[in-house]
Amino acid sequence: MILAFSSCLAILSCKEKPAQAPAETPTAPATPDKPITYLPVGDLIREDIRRVDSFAAGILVKKEGAKKDSSYIDIKAFKKLAEQFLTPELDSANFAKNFGQESFMDQTTELINFIYPAKNETSTVRKVVVYIKPSLTIDKVNRIYIEKALREGNDYVQQKLTWVIEKYFYILTIRHPEKGDPVTSVEKVIWDPQSYAD
Repeated sequence: MILAFSSCLAILSCKEKPAQAPAETPTAPATPDKPITYLPVGDLIREDIRRVDSFAAGILVKKEGAKKDSSYIDIKAFKKLAEQFLTPELDSANFAKNFGQESFMDQTTELINFIYPAKNETSTVRKVVVYIKPSLTIDKVNRIYIEKALREGNDYVQQKLTWVIEKYFYILTIRHPEKGDPVTSVEKVIWDPQSYAD
């Protein structure tokens, strides 16, 4: 169903929120003579970064936490923030050994969900989901969702990262300090002018 990598890079945008309780049509499981094919998650994100580097006119950052703030940043700052999506586990050379695969067709959103759960429970990246918009001509990557969990000093940090191709990415961070209540923050980076108001 999914075309070659060059075809995967043809992309389509849509809202990032998955539907609640979707109707599912499971795809056929892999068999010994039909090995699992993994989408090149890291390369898909890098390609969109290159696209932003070449074409983006303005990059807006919105932050929500203890207070709200917004500002425009340059491409260097954009790449620094985007690095949070590019962990070694997502490199094509390591992906197959680090993650399993499930997939289903969401009849509500009409997107194919490729779900990659981490094989190692201690992995920083716990889950990856790639959403694909199928068509009769070419299947297009819609967005990529990543769940991470890590230690930063004495804090336990959970992150939910969503990259919407050709539009924006956002990162929800929940920081659990050793003492005190969890602290939640959201950072959204937008390079599609039509999404500035979202």
